[in-house]
Amino acid sequence: MIVGAMNNPHKNLVEQIYFLGELNFEFFELTIEYPAATPKKIIENKKRIADALESYNLGLLAHLPWYFNLAHPYERIQQATNKEIEAAAHIATTLGAKILTIHPDLTLPQSCQARKKRFERTLSTLKSIEKITKNFGLKLCLETVDEEALEIKEYKEILEQTDIKITLDAGHAHTYFSAGVVGLIEEFKKDIAHVHLHDGKKQIDHLPLGVGTLDMKKFVEKLKEVYNQTITLEVHCSDPHYLAYSKDILEIYWYGKEQFEENKKYIYLIEEEEEEEEGRNTEK
Repeated sequence: MIVGAMNNPHKNLVEQIYFLGELNFEFFELTIEYPAATPKKIIENKKRIADALESYNLGLLAHLPWYFNLAHPYERIQQATNKEIEAAAHIATTLGAKILTIHPDLTLPQSCQARKKRFERTLSTLKSIEKITKNFGLKLCLETVDEEALEIKEYKEILEQTDIKITLDAGHAHTYFSAGVVGLIEEFKKDIAHVHLHDGKKQIDHLPLGVGTLDMKKFVEKLKEVYNQTITLEVHCSDPHYLAYSKDILEIYWYGKEQFEENKKYIYLIEEEEEEEEGRNTEK
């Protein structure tokens, strides 16, 4: 398991990379999103961003704005959105990302077009975007959001007709899918390429682990049967201690309490050795 976290697009990007590095996360999921992380602003700060990632040896994944259209009935608007997606894909691959996550369309009311037509447009757009991302060497992943956006059978049809994979959002699955998170893991077990994790209850999600009603024990046991790669903690809290706490909770459930404590000792040992080396270099 490789644990990462995502930036808040309203805050300074470079500062967040350093902060998450200090919390010993292993990768950074960059949401390329207005206002502070648009393609233009990332280009302007590309060297500082790359240096910050390298200083903590952080891997990189990328995420598109959740509100981008995939099924807009006006063709020129959809084409413009696809151009923005292409710009984001270019930035992602330039910084070294290999996975790009996209949301299904949630922005338009269902009264704008029938569900069947919306799905047809979604599938067509995803095929176009997949060609773009393949050209940049990126794996395109479709996030599980809720059944209003796409039902399980619609996700499966997309997977059958493309090489797109699944970003399993455990919090969304728990809160917004009747099958629940364990059910979605079973449905998509061969196609999960990335995971988002946060807690939720009723219609509230992106909570710290342990605050909502997600059964972490069942979730981890089921996920470990089929998956052992990147997990982004998508905890939206102003207090960063909740993010650090959620990381500990995940690792305790994943490794067990005893192994978790041993892993912590190993991290502290490395930090002490680095500080000693820095001190020797300063004396020289």
